[in-house]
Amino acid sequence: MVNERCLEREKLLLEWTQCSRRLGKLLDEHLATIKSRAPNSAGFEDQIRLARASETEACRKYFGHVNTHGCV
Repeated sequence: MVNERCLEREKLLLEWTQCSRRLGKLLDEHLATIKSRAPNSAGFEDQIRLARASETEACRKYFGHVNTHGCV
C-alpha cells in the first residue's frame, strides 16, 4: 500500500502548529512582562484566551479530519 500525502491533513497540521506557536509566544511575552513588572501586562489575558481558543479549535479540526478520513 502506497502512503499518499493528504494535503488537507498537512494544511490542518500547519494551522495547528502556527496556533500553538502563537500561544507559546504570547505566554512567553506575558511571563517576561510580569518578570519585568511592566505596567502593560493586563492586555495579555484576552490575547492569551483568544490564542488558546484558536489552538484548541485547530487541534479539534486536525484530529476530526484524521479520525474521519484515517489519514496519517
